[in-house]
Amino acid sequence: MNRRHERATKAILDISGDILEKKDLPEILDKITSTVGILFEYKRVVLTLWDKNYNVWYSTFYGLKEEEIKALKGRIMSREERALVLNEKYRMSNSYFIPEEDNPLIKKVLPGSSVGEWKSLDALIVPLRIKGKIIGIISLDEPISGKRPTEESLKSIEIFADQASLAIENEKMIRKEMKFAQKLKTLNDISRELSKLVDLENLFYRIPELISETYNLPFVGLGIFDGENITFKHYATQFKKIDKPLISKLERGLVGWAAHNKKTLYVKDVSKDPRYFKYFEETRSELVIPVLSEGNLLGVLDFQSNEVDYFTSEDILILENLTDQIAITLKNSQLFEKIKNEKKMQEFFISMISHDLKTPLQVILGYTDLLKNDKYSNIIQENVKKINEILNKAGIYSKLEVGYKENLERRNVKRIIETLITSFEKDLNKKNIEIILNVEDIYIESFSVLENIFQNLIENSIKFSYENSKIEIYSENYKRHIVINVKNYGKNIPDEMKEEVFERFKKLDFKAKGTGLGLAIVKKAVDLHRGEVWIEDSPDGGTVFKVK
Repeated sequence: MNRRHERATKAILDISGDILEKKDLPEILDKITSTVGILFEYKRVVLTLWDKNYNVWYSTFYGLKEEEIKALKGRIMSREERALVLNEKYRMSNSYFIPEEDNPLIKKVLPGSSVGEWKSLDALIVPLRIKGKIIGIISLDEPISGKRPTEESLKSIEIFADQASLAIENEKMIRKEMKFAQKLKTLNDISRELSKLVDLENLFYRIPELISETYNLPFVGLGIFDGENITFKHYATQFKKIDKPLISKLERGLVGWAAHNKKTLYVKDVSKDPRYFKYFEETRSELVIPVLSEGNLLGVLDFQSNEVDYFTSEDILILENLTDQIAITLKNSQLFEKIKNEKKMQEFFISMISHDLKTPLQVILGYTDLLKNDKYSNIIQENVKKINEILNKAGIYSKLEVGYKENLERRNVKRIIETLITSFEKDLNKKNIEIILNVEDIYIESFSVLENIFQNLIENSIKFSYENSKIEIYSENYKRHIVINVKNYGKNIPDEMKEEVFERFKKLDFKAKGTGLGLAIVKKAVDLHRGEVWIEDSPDGGTVFKVK
């Protein structure tokens, strides 16, 4: 018995290892089933798992012929039949043994069997339990010994079954976490996709399609509020074909309720909610999330499933966060339509994006704390920080473009540059670049954007410098002015581009990451101070940015 217990423990450890290696659940269940048959010497074993409503959702077999498996799959034990056999009357230890002569599922009366001898219609059922709740059963048939079980012989099987139950539950939890992490990643992907859309018609088509594909939902609709009704012109559906827009009035149905109250509404079983207005026969559960911007209703997102209680609490959180992203995209798109013919459309659009996207970025950053994998969490957090920096640049450029208002202050240029060098320490170390600073204490009356001039010049120099090189920052004093030089030893800039690089959205390298606003900010900020900025080639190689 001890040796068998050791073998059972080793088998469970092997199965746990398979789970950590993220092997498929069917493969793990097959291994559990075959292990029971081999280890405890039963010729035929069936493992069955139940869902939360005690319906069979998966079965695996050991020792059965193909035609026997087909027959069993076509003859699923009903809940009533299960109640008959899982009866205290047949309780043996923590399992159930139903003898042939007293089997409630057999219509005819059979004679008693020889004491201790296994009969062909005997049944042995070992429950799989988690916290006292049965999640499935292991059915064993034809012991090699030919003997009926005893309480003593069942102990090892039950211990293995308990350990197997834990292993199955662990696999479910790991899979759930992986699925949740994937959904968070998908949220980021969809948000990135949405940020590319500014055309309203294209936007309305793509939103439902993206969500439906990602979450495998049979119906996703985006309804737009016109002040009176919610109109669904665009949706993704696997239900019946729809030839005209769907219109929902406020307070009518689940959509109307969520829109009127400006609250998320989830109905696990629509057949039990009197507010439900049936449109699709297949709908079993429905989730409606209002699309809000600064408390104003823009529309709703309607998610419908053909399964009861389809959406988890995690799904709702993710979809609510996604709706926040959509609200901003929708608002941005509507504003874009209104101002696209105006002279300064591009500047206003940049400013609006910079302001409105900061909140959802913080929401995404907060969601990364839910991820269990530190590797992906760190990657997401770093990228969000980079996006935030880009948006800050867009905001600064917009202010400089439409009119900068701020009081002048006396500032020390050298101190500003020293502080900036410290902030770039990580980037400098990464490429092993040395900065040589030779700037005198220079005080000038300036605006706060003076810092952005040198911040962008240093950042640009680091980006385009070769590894193991240096950047020199030095001042030149003249009678009527001062020139600050930022010199790097990277690739030279062609003469024809020396002026163009200071235009917005122009890049030195189209493959390089960034907004194309950095040097445009430098030019605008220098102009604000009535100065000059230009580029020269260095005699000993590299490029010098000169600020006068």
